[in-house]
Amino acid sequence: MGGNKRLAINMIANVIAFGVQFGINFVLTPYIIKTLGSEAYGFVPLANNFIGYVNILTVALNSMSSRFLTIEINRGNTRQAQVYFNSVLMANTVMAAILAVPSVLLVAFAGRVMNVPEGLLQDVQLTFAYALLGMEISLVLSVFGDVFYVKNRLDLSAKRNIESNVLRAVILVGLFAIFRPRIWFITGTMLIVTIYLSCANIHYTHKLTPEFKIDRTKFSGKTVRTLLSAGVWNSVNQLSMVLLTTLDIYLANIFIGAQASGEYSLVKTVPNFIQSLVGVLVGVFIPQFTISYAKRQKRQLLDQVDFSIKVMGYVMMLPIGFLLVFGEDFFRVWVPSQNSQLLQQLSILTILPMVVTCSINTIFNVYTVTSKLKVPALVLLFTGIGNTLAVIVLLRFTDLGLLAIPLVSFAIGLIRNLTFTPVYAAHCLGVRNGTFYKAIARGCGCVVIMVLCCLVYHSLFRTDSWPTLILAAAVCSVIAGAMNLFLAFGKADRQMLWRLVASKVIRRS
Repeated sequence: MGGNKRLAINMIANVIAFGVQFGINFVLTPYIIKTLGSEAYGFVPLANNFIGYVNILTVALNSMSSRFLTIEINRGNTRQAQVYFNSVLMANTVMAAILAVPSVLLVAFAGRVMNVPEGLLQDVQLTFAYALLGMEISLVLSVFGDVFYVKNRLDLSAKRNIESNVLRAVILVGLFAIFRPRIWFITGTMLIVTIYLSCANIHYTHKLTPEFKIDRTKFSGKTVRTLLSAGVWNSVNQLSMVLLTTLDIYLANIFIGAQASGEYSLVKTVPNFIQSLVGVLVGVFIPQFTISYAKRQKRQLLDQVDFSIKVMGYVMMLPIGFLLVFGEDFFRVWVPSQNSQLLQQLSILTILPMVVTCSINTIFNVYTVTSKLKVPALVLLFTGIGNTLAVIVLLRFTDLGLLAIPLVSFAIGLIRNLTFTPVYAAHCLGVRNGTFYKAIARGCGCVVIMVLCCLVYHSLFRTDSWPTLILAAAVCSVIAGAMNLFLAFGKADRQMLWRLVASKVIRRS
């Protein structure tokens, strides 16, 4: 199958999968908050964040496994690919056994490492127990998920994700309907989903890459060291992302209280959805980047990176621009029991940096593909430490409260992504330093057009219900999308997109 066709199939499948996940979370979140309260709900993202803290230790090995497997398979080195597969599997098993000890201690002493309301301690302990058990299972079997990247079959991964999200929704709604609501229902359901996904990954690995067989004789300590040395900077990146994006809920819990951390976790729900969509779209391009790099097709790699930037800027301007204008109306309708004005203020500070980062998000993976990770990792770590220290100082010595967290993140993120990120990405690809500033300007322009369309619509029509909000999103997206088609894409890109759409229509006819 051609590269462009496979890219289109992967993108459509992954967007559908994301849409299903978003829809389920979108419906369930206000129901969970109404049933349990924002204070209790805040411990669910906090538990997930703790898993992110643990992943700092594991990402060095696992972040690079798909890259090395893809390169070896596409270069015909099947035996070496088998060594990578078995080495990662066995090393992850050992790490899972070691991490079981601090996981048990965290569950046992949950009330001492965070602020937990008196009546919620047992529920919080179970919430963390199920989340951490799911992490252990995912860690041991994570290498089986690499098959979708190795074979560039992200459509199968998307299908699996759709099935798992439907399963999650059915089980979770059933538990809330039959039993007294508990917050551990959420992570308990995710544990079931993790088991399902792991079984599906094993099935597809045997089906698509039968050469990957469990064989202890193919374990290589040298291979593990190679992966660790290549991926250690990804661990540094993970630490930096924790300092920049996920430690904030824990800091809110410690310095302000459980209620504040619950409110802030609610604020981050929508920006996290946007970031998840970015991750879905970026993930579609990574296999092609890696395959082109493995085949030493530099010109093709540059074209793929350039096209991916255009697509990201065009697509991501829609939700960002809409929420910047309609955010308060959205929160008022979505979670009517909460302070929609405060949520919107916090949300704007969280979303604004995405105006810059979303369009150039794919170039972050250029560091991984080209294995040039040290410098961006150190820069990210430095800004992460600065972010955390600044937040702690503002929380302790000012009256900004929750506003301090997104305010600092906004300032630091904007400075980093307007200075270092585009310049170093250009260096990795061997192009001019200013190459990606055009992409940043293009993405910002797309957002500006969407915001203007939304402002005009908002001044003319009421948006105080789901039907009116959906209608506003549809109208503004169509108008801005048509206008931005000429801003985001050149003539050749538009002609290619038109031929792709036309061929599909003709074939169906």
